[in-house]
Amino acid sequence: MALLASLPGAIAQGLVWGIMAIGVYLTYKILDVADLTVDGTLCTGACVAAVMILSGVHPLIAVLCAALAGAIAGIVTGLLHVALGIPAILSGILTQMALWSVNLLILGGKSNVGLSVRTSHILLSLSDIPSALLVLALFCAVLIALLYLFFGTEFGAAIRATGSNPVMSRAQGINTDLCKIVGISLSNGIVALAGALLAQYQGFADVNMGRGAVVIGLAAVVIGSALVRRLPQNFALSLAGVLAGYPVVHLAANLYDGGVPRRALSEKQILPQKNVRENREGRRHMMLELQHLTKIFNAGTVDEKIALNDLCLTVAEGEFVTVIGGNGAGKSTMQNAICGSFRPDSGRILLDGEDITALPEHQRAKYLGRVYQDPMTGTAAGMQIEENLALAARRGKPRTLRPGIRREEREEYRKLLAELGLGLETRLSAKVGTLSGGQRQALTLLMATLEKPKLLLLDEHTAALDPKTAAKVMQITEKIVREHRLTTLMITHNMRDAIRYGDRLIMLHEGKVILDIRGEEKNRLTVPDLLALFTKASGDEFVSDRAVLS
Repeated sequence: MALLASLPGAIAQGLVWGIMAIGVYLTYKILDVADLTVDGTLCTGACVAAVMILSGVHPLIAVLCAALAGAIAGIVTGLLHVALGIPAILSGILTQMALWSVNLLILGGKSNVGLSVRTSHILLSLSDIPSALLVLALFCAVLIALLYLFFGTEFGAAIRATGSNPVMSRAQGINTDLCKIVGISLSNGIVALAGALLAQYQGFADVNMGRGAVVIGLAAVVIGSALVRRLPQNFALSLAGVLAGYPVVHLAANLYDGGVPRRALSEKQILPQKNVRENREGRRHMMLELQHLTKIFNAGTVDEKIALNDLCLTVAEGEFVTVIGGNGAGKSTMQNAICGSFRPDSGRILLDGEDITALPEHQRAKYLGRVYQDPMTGTAAGMQIEENLALAARRGKPRTLRPGIRREEREEYRKLLAELGLGLETRLSAKVGTLSGGQRQALTLLMATLEKPKLLLLDEHTAALDPKTAAKVMQITEKIVREHRLTTLMITHNMRDAIRYGDRLIMLHEGKVILDIRGEEKNRLTVPDLLALFTKASGDEFVSDRAVLS
């Protein structure tokens, strides 16, 4: 009977800590960031709420202010990590250490303070467990509903994508730095909310009450995830599982002690666009201009490597250019410079006449579509097919709190996926991580061209696929590029593909262009011809294992 009588109290306390675990879940599982600020913000929430309630402030307002204080602490951690480049775990420790002094200051120099007020002046009380359970259940339901709605918005989906694949997210124009700051802030706001409720429930706030909170939170995340593992994957269900994780642990401990968890795509976005522009002299408009690009890695050391050596290249609008070269010739370095992964040491990059040399990677992403060599890089494995497409559909657009996917969009996605001929149109809700490499690469290609880019960059996008799948992906590539008249730069080690596809073939060697072949001359080429031309132009033999094997 004593055990049964203690269960409601154990459940109530477990729900408070379960709310805290949801905050931990957002950083460790959604953002994939190890944040130790939690140990400090739980206490901050408790201290702020306790002091405000003792000052006569309504307890609900005190709880909201406590959550705001935790969110501000999260912003500090996010800025330390993003702006100063400090590792996330160390950023959290620094903020946590600072919060100890802040919490002590909030309590007026005291190590703890008791809530010596009438029960009616607080939301939760040990003396009224049924009422406390009702209030906590309401808080939990509202919190899960709000988080479910938020992470279903465009901006919420961007945060989830950032945690799943930051490289892909930046390629889709997502400001991953902002997403990390907002995510960490939201997480710590929820943890502080739990701290405020805990202070009211137990009747006091103490500067040491947050110690070990992150460990408790992680335990609840692990147990909660296990509870819902066999159930249909759903974000709200995952949150509910995490919420239930700590109560399960707490109940088990109690039993043991007692002996016994877009906007719809417009037609013009998917149909072929206008014909290639020409200038007044009748010459083709230059979409890409690389002007004297130089990039030296490890300059001044024994490991110095000149990756780009006064590289100059122009690509006309609508041109499909294949790029080959030996190992270390500068092919990927050139594409990374165009994408903004780093800035060249000298030179300029012009896209459609605009100088983008200094433009951040996520901002220039609205002009670029990119498919990577690794099929795993171009998509967010933990998100659904339709969610990945929705991310791509919003490349270059503001991420707002509007719904992340609309009904009419799903119909467009089905039509586009059907054209791939891979059966993905019936699997919109499937996680991308369940797809084969070829399916993921075809999906990445569709994502890269969903919003017509000014320049499509293909970085050996068939290299990791088996020959049959690679041929299928190349057929899809050719179809999309030709139908949409996309300006394309395709790196490949497959000489046959370099000759067969595209309007123009260039070869790089030691960071500069040594061959530039187009038209009938390109069409007449054979692989032996190409190898002979390389040897003649460079005075060296073409060295590339993958090219020889292909």
